[in-house]
Amino acid sequence: MAITALGLAGCGGGGGSGGGSTASHKPIPETRVQPCDSSDRWPGEFSTCITSFDWEIAKQFLQVGEFIAQTVTVGPLTSGARHAITSNAYSDINLHYARAAGLTGAGKTIAIIDDGFSLSHNDLSKKKVTVFGGNTAEDHGTFVATIAAGNQDGNGVMGVASGADLHLTSWGDGDATKSNTAHLAAATSDASRKGAIVQNNSWGYFSEISGASITLADYNTLVSDLVNSPSEDNTFTNDTPAEAFLARYFDESAEVWTDYVSKLDEFTKQGVVVFAQSNFEDDLSSSLIAALPEIFPELKRSWVVAVNGLPEYDAAGNISEMHRLSARCLETAQYCLTANGSVRGGTTSSDSAYKLDTGTSFVAPQISGSIALLAEAFPALPAADLLKRLFASANNSFLTASGTVDFGNGVTHGYNEEFGHGFLDLKAALLPIGNVGVPDTNNAYGGVAPLSEVSVAAGTAHGDAIRNGLRGVAMAIYDSLGANFTIDARALVEEQSQDFGARLANFQSDTTVKTSTAASYSFMGNELSQDTGGFQFVSGAFSEVGEDLGFMRSGGGLFSGDSSIVSDGPGTMAFATVKKSDSHGFGALAFVEHTSDGVASAGFGFSAARTIAPDLTSVFGFSVNGEAGTALGLSAESLDDESLSAASSAFSFAGEWTYQQGLSFFANAELGMTVSSGAGYITSLDPALHSAFSAGMKVGGVFAKSDAVTFSLRQPLRVEQGSATVRLPTGRMEDGTISYAAHEIDLTPSARQLDFGLRYHIDFLENTSLGLGAALSVNEGHTQGNLGGSGILAFRHRF
Repeated sequence: MAITALGLAGCGGGGGSGGGSTASHKPIPETRVQPCDSSDRWPGEFSTCITSFDWEIAKQFLQVGEFIAQTVTVGPLTSGARHAITSNAYSDINLHYARAAGLTGAGKTIAIIDDGFSLSHNDLSKKKVTVFGGNTAEDHGTFVATIAAGNQDGNGVMGVASGADLHLTSWGDGDATKSNTAHLAAATSDASRKGAIVQNNSWGYFSEISGASITLADYNTLVSDLVNSPSEDNTFTNDTPAEAFLARYFDESAEVWTDYVSKLDEFTKQGVVVFAQSNFEDDLSSSLIAALPEIFPELKRSWVVAVNGLPEYDAAGNISEMHRLSARCLETAQYCLTANGSVRGGTTSSDSAYKLDTGTSFVAPQISGSIALLAEAFPALPAADLLKRLFASANNSFLTASGTVDFGNGVTHGYNEEFGHGFLDLKAALLPIGNVGVPDTNNAYGGVAPLSEVSVAAGTAHGDAIRNGLRGVAMAIYDSLGANFTIDARALVEEQSQDFGARLANFQSDTTVKTSTAASYSFMGNELSQDTGGFQFVSGAFSEVGEDLGFMRSGGGLFSGDSSIVSDGPGTMAFATVKKSDSHGFGALAFVEHTSDGVASAGFGFSAARTIAPDLTSVFGFSVNGEAGTALGLSAESLDDESLSAASSAFSFAGEWTYQQGLSFFANAELGMTVSSGAGYITSLDPALHSAFSAGMKVGGVFAKSDAVTFSLRQPLRVEQGSATVRLPTGRMEDGTISYAAHEIDLTPSARQLDFGLRYHIDFLENTSLGLGAALSVNEGHTQGNLGGSGILAFRHRF
């Protein structure tokens, strides 16, 4: 077995070791480097980038004394550069952005195993601290604890997760000169029971003979020697458990190592284990204790190794060069991160004592604190997922990748054996990684689709009701790694803009001044006096046939918004049978709306008309319309290809009075109900009452025999009463199952749209016509305070 001692990861040194004797346990103090002296402690500025976070708030944290305290100048002999480098470890990892988001690690527990801790130190004394076993006040452990979670109180330094609680274990159970693996196992188990989210280990083993760290290569050499050199007292084979080889190496029992590995495995199921890499820059193999997942692969689920790097930045704030101040990641590259370990931390000289130092020992607590911050930000994410976020978001722009880790759903990240996944970046870890949207399945790990695939498009009859109903309602969206983010549910709502092309086509088609004929089927004006001699069959655009039979006037494209439950677009055709006699009339019609996707709606209607007084006609009607994909214009996209369907019915009234030749007055009204199914996030819609009306006058022969001017007042179709239930994702369970909440919203818009219209038509010749129109809309879109207007000119000539 090797001659070994337990040491702090902040030590320096050289190569590997071998040989065998009894173990000697001797701690090594953290004395590798002093980055700058007291006369030049916090000079210079540092680079940072303005991002989509609230920069003004983040900038305030950069000015906090405890943040500025981490501004350090590292000289050429330490950094390996030809010049001194001024840096701030906290700004390097973008801690100020996490602070700007309100994150402190509150409610989370960081477990630390180290040499000992000064519990009376100002940065630890006011914290919730659990001490496992005995404890002695030691510099190294105090330093590590203050970097991980030191108080933010306006003095000294603050920890990365200043609001987190601590679970502290002295590896010597109160005697820093001793250590045993059984105590480490018990401490790890206790931290698991106490709910720690991360365990920090800024220590490793070294050879007392050579002073070098004990590496994975040393372990592999031991295994090879024992397996290939059998003897009477050597019964090791390829089938011997790894714990037995470790026990032989460290002169302990196999049961102790089996228990320790088991407790580490237990911890990685609920938390993250962080180990500092060796500080021996020339090591050719990873620290053995940091590389345990290479021996026990199950530990890789939630294990990270810390490497010390000092970044330099270009003028744009990008990392231009990384100076490594420790061993490389080496065999642990796939689960290794780099951060700046040149920091200021607490010591035991007094309760307000601090010093500057550097090492992987002080990178590890930055990673541990970052895990606590992410646990606060994403409380439903398992610890392994928090660690994936740190890996997948690390800044690797400065390195040449030698491999790639696939984190699922298209998220991959390059790494190399020197710096692992790259430099820790809290800002990037807190933002969505990969794609962001709605889950493809009922599980957050099933991939995401764009938000538009579950969008809700409000119909003109609903106005701003849906957007108002979702105001202030939170819904969750998810990134490719299954993390949930909160947005305002109004982001679901797409505004439906009126198709001006369709309005123009409708306006253009209605430029002929109609004249009575003996065979006319129209009920309006004086047409009821003309007997059809039985049933007459007609067909044409609904905007023409429906209006003539007394159904809601369309406005001929002049107005935006629907006038009736029946679409009056150019794609809606009507087929009717009409009978008129003795100033009475009866009509029945069927209609169908065709779009590029097929039949959008279809229905039927009946109307009855009679002459009440000379030149005064009244028409009463009833219509039914079935819609596919919409409900009064409301549509809801769904990942499951669901679509809304609706059945609407309405009673209508129409009246027209011909006051004298060339002057007439008209009025229309519609009142009905719509019953709809749900689709997408709209799980149900209660029956909705709706109304529409119009009135106006038409003057013919104003400037020419074949012209006419129409003045109109209209309220487009509007929901008067109704509600819908919207079921929105709100988060996720730990296993990824999406959680939902139902919200009932009122479908009545905030105001009533009133349209004022003016239209002029003239037929120059049989095949040539001109139309001019203008409209003013008050509370446009049934939205309080909206004012809209439009003008249309159409010239048509048939060749």
